[in-house]
Amino acid sequence: MALVGSGIIGPGQSEHYRVDLQAGTTYRVYVAPSVPNVDFDLYVHDENGNLIAYDDSFDADALCQLTPRWSGPFLMSVRAAAGAASYTISVQN
Repeated sequence: MALVGSGIIGPGQSEHYRVDLQAGTTYRVYVAPSVPNVDFDLYVHDENGNLIAYDDSFDADALCQLTPRWSGPFLMSVRAAAGAASYTISVQN
C-alpha cells in the first residue's frame, strides 16, 4: 500500500478514508501537507468506531504507527486544526 488519497482542507474541516488492513502487520500512516504553516491531525478508528491511533500534535504533518489485531476496514481521518493546504495521506507496511 502507498498513497491512500489527497485533498485540500481548511480549519476545522476533515476528510475520511476507508482502508483495509491485515492483522499482525505494522503500518505507518503519514499525512504530508503541502505547506509547513498548518496543523494537520490524523485519527484512525477500527470498524467498531474505536480510536486506535492518533496524532494531534501541533506539527504540520501527522504520523501514526499501528498493528491491527484483526483484518478489516479502518477509517483514517485527516483534520485541519489550523491553516489550509493540500495534503497526501499514505500507508506503508
